[in-house]
Amino acid sequence: MRLHNYSIHHKLIIVLFLLFPISSMATVKEVTLFPNSAKISEIAKINSQCAKGKCISVITLPPQADPESLVVSLPPQSHVKIEDVQAKPIQVQDESRIAELRKQIAGLEGDKRETQSKLQALDAQLQFWQAQTKAKTKTVADSYKLADAIGKNVRKSSQEKFAADTQLEKIEKNIKKLQEELTQAAGHKETAWEIILTLSGSNQNEISFSYTYSLAGCGWLPLYRIEALPADKSVSFSWEAEIWQSSGEDWKQVQLNLATLQPIINVEPPEMPAWIIKPRVLYKASRKKDAAAAPLMQKEDSSEDQALGAAPAETRNTTYSVWSLGQKNITAGSRQRLKIKDESWPAEFLFLARPAINPQAFVRAQVKLEQPAEIPYGQATFVIDGAVLGKREFSFAGSEGTLFFGTSPLISVTSSTIADQSGAKTIFQDKQTRSWQWLIEAKNSSNADIKLRIEEPVPQARDKRIHLNFKQNPEPAEKDHAKFVWLLDVPAQQKKSIQNNIELEAPNDMNIDFGWR
Repeated sequence: MRLHNYSIHHKLIIVLFLLFPISSMATVKEVTLFPNSAKISEIAKINSQCAKGKCISVITLPPQADPESLVVSLPPQSHVKIEDVQAKPIQVQDESRIAELRKQIAGLEGDKRETQSKLQALDAQLQFWQAQTKAKTKTVADSYKLADAIGKNVRKSSQEKFAADTQLEKIEKNIKKLQEELTQAAGHKETAWEIILTLSGSNQNEISFSYTYSLAGCGWLPLYRIEALPADKSVSFSWEAEIWQSSGEDWKQVQLNLATLQPIINVEPPEMPAWIIKPRVLYKASRKKDAAAAPLMQKEDSSEDQALGAAPAETRNTTYSVWSLGQKNITAGSRQRLKIKDESWPAEFLFLARPAINPQAFVRAQVKLEQPAEIPYGQATFVIDGAVLGKREFSFAGSEGTLFFGTSPLISVTSSTIADQSGAKTIFQDKQTRSWQWLIEAKNSSNADIKLRIEEPVPQARDKRIHLNFKQNPEPAEKDHAKFVWLLDVPAQQKKSIQNNIELEAPNDMNIDFGWR
């Protein structure tokens, strides 16, 4: 039964509640942690007070609990019915750990006041001895004695003041640290929730039932270590969970579950924009208006072209899977790390280059798993052959995926323009031409043979009157509407080259936008 809004209840039940103390024994049995909250399952045996067929029972929820999320369940064979559920805030009772933290803070506050008083006294002493420098003496000897006394006392007071300042700073740091621990352990609220249940159908003083509720101030964070091992044709994957809770109560031997959210797929290397060749659209307007409108019109045309060639988008619903970690002890206020899995993923490695964008070659691992996996969005440390590349966001879903492990300074792929020529517009032929010639050169300066994948953009005509002709040596291994792909084996300390020629023919009177290349 879900919680109803708090309201004034029957006078009989209120009188019973005020007159008779009600004790309960509740135990947290299962916890499902979400990234920023938790679902708590507890069981309770409660001593109820009954009169005229009605009983009242009381349970207490922690301050961070959402009373509106409370769901109470009775045993299947029970004849008891829940007539009403009410909630009201009550003062939190200190647990031993929280009480100890507050005791330590109170002691430090006393030390702080004592140190501040000592500093005030030392300031007064310094002021006194500094004022003595204006005192008059009768003889030179008296002057020397006074100067010596002033020097010794000022030095002594200054040293003591410096030590007291250092001590005060240390005390204030300790107070701040303990305050943070207290906040983590007890939460930000100073009240808990008292839940009053009104029951019917039973005259038993002790009633057993279970209940669940949502709890803030707790959660978990996935942490990954992903190491590329090209020599072994594998990727080492390690997954840990950092968990925390600030309910103010230690959870002992609870069944711990982690709920993983739907992952987000991301791509590491820079995307290669589509190469669009199309007629240039002219608009009749003033030069000033043309200058302002041209970027907007070009952007709109580009968006339309991309929409025409875009694949259908996938929509993911909000779902999650659950990892069961067995029985665990979770201390309030502390952060713990728990191992979830260590796996070795089979992978095919090669270098990926897009020389039209930059000459860098990315280490790419194509992973294929025996069973589909769902790895939630989190922070990952990327490593290759023991060298740490850094941290970045990571997620994975399915049985196949692509991982990137940075670039190699020993591998480069350059694209050089050999020719970029436009043909003369002639009246008799009524056509215009243009040709591009590129030399793509792959250089392997390492001591190992490599596999290299080179991707170059394919120009895409947006008018049937534009004709394109391609000549490559060697021929691409793959080709689609957007890119040419060459797969090369480049031996150590060797080079390989590709010739990429493209010819265009279009009507003579067509004003053409040749795109970004």
